[in-house]
Amino acid sequence: MLRTYQFDHPTTNESRLLDGWSYLWASLFGPFYVVVRGFPVHALAMIPISAAIAVTAFVGFGFVDWILGSQLITMIALFATPILALAAQGVAAIEIVRVGYRRRGWREGY
Repeated sequence: MLRTYQFDHPTTNESRLLDGWSYLWASLFGPFYVVVRGFPVHALAMIPISAAIAVTAFVGFGFVDWILGSQLITMIALFATPILALAAQGVAAIEIVRVGYRRRGWREGY
């Protein structure tokens, strides 16, 4: 699920790596991570994505709590929901940065 991406610039021979640490920082900082990577316009697109992930996590937790009502499942959902939401935000931010690099002409390596 967490693929590593390497990008090479065709004229300057610079390379950039999106690896496990990138996913961690993207998970924690979302749109700010996208800005730091050099894509401020793409970060504006990341803001509603992060908001949608947060709302989905909140509603999903409430739905699980309401439907199942078990204290054990509620406790599991209480810990699992933020972790899943952060993972989704990290994957979304990395994909936005990946698209940004490709649009700027960087070659994606393996």
